[in-house]
Amino acid sequence: MLSIQRACKTLNINTALSRALVNTARPTIWLRHGDPVNDTALPAGASKVGGEPDLPPGMAWPTRPALADPEGTAKRLRKTLANRAGADDAALCLEFVIDHLAQETPMAFLAQVNLSVMAREPGFDPSLPDRGMLWAFNDPFADWYGTQSPSGGISLVWSDTGGLERRTTPQVVREAWQNGVSDYGIRMSEPWEADVKSELLTPVSGWSITPRLSRHAYIDLRNERFAMKEGDGDQLGGWEEPIQQKMHGEVELISTGKAGSEQAYAESVLLAGERWRDVLTINAETYLWRLMPTWGDGAMFMFVDEEELEARRFDKAAGISQFT
Repeated sequence: MLSIQRACKTLNINTALSRALVNTARPTIWLRHGDPVNDTALPAGASKVGGEPDLPPGMAWPTRPALADPEGTAKRLRKTLANRAGADDAALCLEFVIDHLAQETPMAFLAQVNLSVMAREPGFDPSLPDRGMLWAFNDPFADWYGTQSPSGGISLVWSDTGGLERRTTPQVVREAWQNGVSDYGIRMSEPWEADVKSELLTPVSGWSITPRLSRHAYIDLRNERFAMKEGDGDQLGGWEEPIQQKMHGEVELISTGKAGSEQAYAESVLLAGERWRDVLTINAETYLWRLMPTWGDGAMFMFVDEEELEARRFDKAAGISQFT
């Protein structure tokens, strides 16, 4: 908290605003990335992005449910592709996507965070469990049909069960990558198994301030992040740092299955308030390009409603991506 107090004093921020910033600040952990390494080099339970997840025995791999209107979605996708340059290159990939619209489909692994380790850090958000592992997955097909992907195309899983085992990515996810699903039909030249790498995540403690107040006072806490490596944007807990506009209203729509509804947006903003907590933010400028290259200039923010978070119902998470 002293870091924010020092910043306010240095910037001569008035007493009322300074007090508001201090009172609403949240402890935050930024996640510094290591260089990409072979996934086999990291021990089970390490915090990382990319590679293969370490899951407890018997835990099911997260899946995306079948879409509500697979036939209508397929028709729309074919029409969109027919009007786009380079359609022939993406045609086979599109049919691969369409084949999986009407069925439950495994998600792609993004990252895992060892909360038992992170809880020892001064920047650990006390609203999060102080034990166990947190895993993040995404729908590898989501870019093709956007807002129809339930929960915004992400899945958060938490468990404090031990005996972690490295789990192999399901075949359909590997085939999706090979077919260029994450790059709009540009097939990959190598098989998935040829280059499975991950990036170790190291915690950097600090504080974050609410976006509602940050527009009144820009406070750069970089010096308080212990010379954090430039370019990393991953974050555990704390306040979200929007790339564009505030996200709570849109997250509310996604959680209620009304994503893309402009008419309901204003009401959803009022309803959401600030009760959605940013649990995990994953920056795209990492090794994850192999899964979502279209995120190259943005990030995925994963939120959980405060009541659901307190009850540890991470399956109620909703995600939203923003770009520069």
